[in-house]
Amino acid sequence: MTQILIRYTVGFGLIEVLLQDEKIQDVTINSPLGQSPMFIVHADFEDCITNIIPTNTEAESWASKLRMISGRPLDEANPVLDTDITIPEANARVAVIAPPLDPTGMAFAFRRHRDKPWTLPLFMKNKMISAEAAGLLSFIVDGSRTMLIAGTRSAGKSSLLGALMTEIMRKYRIITIEDTLELPTNQLRKLGYNLQSMTVAAALSKGSSEVTAEEGIRTTLRMGDSCLIVGEVRSTEAKSLYEAMRVGALANVVAGTIHGDSPYGVFDRVVNDLGVPKTSFKATDVIVVAKPIRSADGLHRWRRITQITEVRKEWENDPLLEKGFVDLMSYNAEKDMLLPTDDLMHGDSELLKSIASRVKDWVGNWDAIWENIMLRAKVKQTIVDYAIKTKNDELLEAPFVISSNDQFHRISDEVKTELGVLDTKQIYFRWEEWLKRQIKKKGL
Repeated sequence: MTQILIRYTVGFGLIEVLLQDEKIQDVTINSPLGQSPMFIVHADFEDCITNIIPTNTEAESWASKLRMISGRPLDEANPVLDTDITIPEANARVAVIAPPLDPTGMAFAFRRHRDKPWTLPLFMKNKMISAEAAGLLSFIVDGSRTMLIAGTRSAGKSSLLGALMTEIMRKYRIITIEDTLELPTNQLRKLGYNLQSMTVAAALSKGSSEVTAEEGIRTTLRMGDSCLIVGEVRSTEAKSLYEAMRVGALANVVAGTIHGDSPYGVFDRVVNDLGVPKTSFKATDVIVVAKPIRSADGLHRWRRITQITEVRKEWENDPLLEKGFVDLMSYNAEKDMLLPTDDLMHGDSELLKSIASRVKDWVGNWDAIWENIMLRAKVKQTIVDYAIKTKNDELLEAPFVISSNDQFHRISDEVKTELGVLDTKQIYFRWEEWLKRQIKKKGL
């Protein structure tokens, strides 16, 4: 009874009940309030209509609480509010629109964040990404390259970015910049990451006292050697991000998300919409494209990574016409899988060769590069296989995956020290023995 009273006085009422369900991904409330029900997106049942019809009084109460929580205005001069909320057993991103933008009242959109960070093995299990693609992205992250994750709305961009953060070794410092908190910073900090998060002004806010995203990114350049993760590239901060990419090249990972449905779409948005010079765009090493895939009947949809594209540097005006984009992996709709392209299979990747040029064991040896990528893929696929075999998804969660990554690097160093080479068979054998011991030890 006490919890119900708190929920309806200082909380968000039935919205809290909905968001406490891990299967619910989105809750939307349209205006005019009191006339239409709440709509939800469910992980299993997709788009659903509820029988909950919120009143105008409830909406005014929610808006007041969101103003107070965020410290951001919501009025006629600022009819859009973006923020995040933390309620018992859930976190969510919230977007609110009000008059005059919405002539019939206020509307709300709540997007629930996963309680635990996403990982590449979790995405492999639900077929968003293939084992080979996971191995390739792990290799690129370890190679400290610059990356943009592109996609449409609800494509899983931020979730994938959070999963790639778990591939960064814990010995490196990470700085995150977001206007609304979506990345799993608190969870990763609890898992031992050296992580500093920064919250900046929303792109649509006017007259805010908050630091802009552009200033935030510039600040990171004065905060020492760190990996830089930008929640979403929306506006003028793009120029500062590319400055950070150029400064951070060959040092640490610089990554972010951006709206775009193809590598050229990203180029067009960054250069023509956001004003980044064409030469600066070359600081991008990789573009990963995520898209929702629909069934033929239009009733179902699934999230998939559809492209992993290398951005080459030898072009002048148009990377599409001048072969500046080279797909390393491409989605095969017939097989419903992300597959390596001929360019990747034949070793035609300047990016991977550039990463290898700084590693004694890989320089000038494409077979060794490919073997390491496939080793990473095999390790991650083995985790998924054991999770299915033991019927325990804890093996796929961030604590275990991060521990596995630590062991992978430790064993690789151990094998190199003992044998003088990175023997992939020996590395995998020792890692799998560690995995079996962990499963037995934890009673999985």
